Amino acid sequence: MTGRAFDRRLTLQTSRRTADDAGGFGREWVEQGAFWGNVKMRSGDLKHTEFGRMRRLRVRIGTHAIPDGHPMRPAPGDRLIDGRRTYEIQAVHDDNRHSLVILAEEVPPGETV
Repeated sequence: MTGRAFDRRLTLQTSRRTADDAGGFGREWVEQGAFWGNVKMRSGDLKHTEFGRMRRLRVRIGTHAIPDGHPMRPAPGDRLIDGRRTYEIQAVHDDNRHSLVILAEEVPPGETV
C-alpha cells in the first residue's frame, strides 16, 4: 500500500448494545474518530434476494499502521463511513508494519449492519 495517496476521510464507528425499553437490546453506532485512507474496489456483483437483486461491492482499504489495542484500530464487525457509503469491516491485517489493510463490504442504503 506504500506510494499511494490516502485521499479519503473515513469515519470509524463501533457498535454498542443498548436496552430497548421492552426487555430486549438494540444496537447503537458510536463514532470513534476519523482517519485518512485509500479505497480500492476488490469485486462487485448482484446478490439475488427475495426482494430482487441487490448490488454487493467489496473493497480493500489501505491506511497508516494503527497498533493493536488502540481505540482507532478497526476490527471485524465495525463499520467505516465514506461520504454516503457505509462499509462493514470483514478483516484487518498489517501490511509490512507500515500500513494497515482493511477488507470490507458495502452496506446497501437503508440496510443496517
